[in-house]
Amino acid sequence: ILVMNSIALFLGNVAYFDISFPENANWLDWLVAILGEIFADQKFMALFSLLFGASILLFCERAEAKGYSSTKLSLWRNFLLFLIGGFHAMLWEGDVLTIYAMCAPVLLMCRKFSPTLLICLGCLLYLTPVITNWYLLSTVEASGFRMIWDNSYLENSSADLDLIGLGMMYEIFARALGMMFIGMGLYSNGKLVNIDSVNQILSRSIALLIVGILLSGVGLVWTYLNDFSTAAIIQGNLANTVGTIPVALGYVGLLIWWNERTKSFLLKRVQALGKTALSNYIGQTIVCLSLAAVIPQAWLSRSIVFLLIIVIWWLQLFVSQQWLKRYKFGPMEYLWRCVTYRRMMPFIVRQN
Repeated sequence: ILVMNSIALFLGNVAYFDISFPENANWLDWLVAILGEIFADQKFMALFSLLFGASILLFCERAEAKGYSSTKLSLWRNFLLFLIGGFHAMLWEGDVLTIYAMCAPVLLMCRKFSPTLLICLGCLLYLTPVITNWYLLSTVEASGFRMIWDNSYLENSSADLDLIGLGMMYEIFARALGMMFIGMGLYSNGKLVNIDSVNQILSRSIALLIVGILLSGVGLVWTYLNDFSTAAIIQGNLANTVGTIPVALGYVGLLIWWNERTKSFLLKRVQALGKTALSNYIGQTIVCLSLAAVIPQAWLSRSIVFLLIIVIWWLQLFVSQQWLKRYKFGPMEYLWRCVTYRRMMPFIVRQN
């Protein structure tokens, strides 16, 4: 998720939505932008939303096994997540933790639904922004979207801008909640935990990725053919939204395949990164904001930002594994866990 967040953090929101910005981009900047649009934009938020939905069910199962009221404990846990997200939102407006926390009560109310119903609801909900954005394009001036991207709407308030802002807010919640439902459905029917055939998972994942990448590519080509106009960006993004579901599912399948097939040095580092995901998510925002404050804006481009991403990734992979050799949880995970259960938890790993 750092791939997309870092663009907004270093280059601004316009660059996040419009890959033709800034205008002085070289071929390497364009390559980074195109690959990011096809393989990262919306995809990693969808992936984490899917896993968050599955984690709600997993947490409830474990809470009930320990004798807790799963609903009460999960609501308390996600209220704490909302507070953590509020702190993160004070650092950067692109926080998603508050959104995830606000979706949690809905997930808890629907967790007894059948897997098929959850998956169908998730797909329908995820794709509704395609309809709402299409409606907005036929109703309001497309330039209003760009005014929200560059924050100039603050000086030009209007009913159309309010409608666009409401539509964008709905899109964020619909995409997040939709993928969470899909994650719950897949967890409920055992697709995320019961592995039948590793090779079958690989072939299905590749097929899903091909479909999703082609759809995202169609949207990108449409945007290019229409000179990256604001309307074309929104229209192209609709195809990208549709393509995100198969790509996210393909990523999940590849992760399962990788985890089942080998226990490589890199996999162990990625697993450590996953166990400290909350700490790393907030930590990477702090690192990016700190770097953005000291690096002159004129020095930054998409390719330079991508180099910074690689450095941050490497640091997180190294630090996370070293941290878990000494401690059982990441710092934010430990704080969250202790307050959730209202007692101190073992923290230091005992060395033999």
